[in-house]
Amino acid sequence: MKTEILHRKLERYINGEALPAETRQIQTWLSCTTSEEISLSAEEKQQLESEILKDIQDHTAYPLFFPKKEKAWWEKAVAALF
Repeated sequence: MKTEILHRKLERYINGEALPAETRQIQTWLSCTTSEEISLSAEEKQQLESEILKDIQDHTAYPLFFPKKEKAWWEKAVAALF
């Protein structure tokens, strides 16, 4: 299945707009992918988490709800001393 077709189907599924056949297809696919346990190293898990978070941030209003905290002026000054 082409990636763009899969993305459209998944988007319809997530939005509750998928056809019954599409829903069955996606649920079957999901049940097949979760049956095997994949072992990743800590580094691979961190890399995967970072990539997923970046994708979420790129495609949502994530920064509006969870802006990066900026350090207080005094914390910056102390850090500059060391």
